[in-house]
Amino acid sequence: MKFRDFLIQLSPEELEAYAIRAGTTPGYLMTHLLYGYKEPRKKLRKALAAESNGQVSEMDVLEHFGFASASETNQVVQATT
Repeated sequence: MKFRDFLIQLSPEELEAYAIRAGTTPGYLMTHLLYGYKEPRKKLRKALAAESNGQVSEMDVLEHFGFASASETNQVVQATT
């Protein structure tokens, strides 16, 4: 699932719980991450994927921020692990 679609489909309560589990706030998710204004650091990127309960992967999060191809995204993931 695309990261943006995942965020949009969450209810306000689900969004708040997800944000807390990932270590951020609903406001940060909806203001900065939903529209791709700020790319999350590795720790948050990994938490966003992990706390989605399999709905989005770290690669999905990276693609949301402009890493267009799976191979390019995979290179970034490998370089930061």
